[in-house]
Amino acid sequence: MSFWKTFVQPHELSGPNDDIEDIKYNLTKLLESEASLLEIDDRFIELQRSNFRFGIEDVQLLSANLDQAQLTLRIENYIRYFEPRLSNIMVELAERKDNENAIAFNIIAKAKTAQGETELVFDSKISLNDLKTVMTEDSYE
Repeated sequence: MSFWKTFVQPHELSGPNDDIEDIKYNLTKLLESEASLLEIDDRFIELQRSNFRFGIEDVQLLSANLDQAQLTLRIENYIRYFEPRLSNIMVELAERKDNENAIAFNIIAKAKTAQGETELVFDSKISLNDLKTVMTEDSYE
């Protein structure tokens, strides 16, 4: 994923839920992007949360058989760092299918939008072959 496609190239928003569509777009780009693997001193907290680190840090980490709690915590942290409009973020992993090279999960969070605070659920899937992310939105309201 290039910087141009993620941050500069215009993308379309439609309908009355522009804020939610924008959040969904940003989350999709976050999960499709690879962060720089350069070592950054932990003392540079703001640099750790900057566009320089935007994306998933290590794609191989996702494809490894990690503890589910560790993987959900990592995804929650990526979202917390790069999507400040969301709060109370919780990620629930679905069972991995043997014949599918993908990670399926739900993102549950509260969103600050122009209409007020809304509870959201994003059904998400990251294809580990090409890092393409599919995300659909459901509302608890």
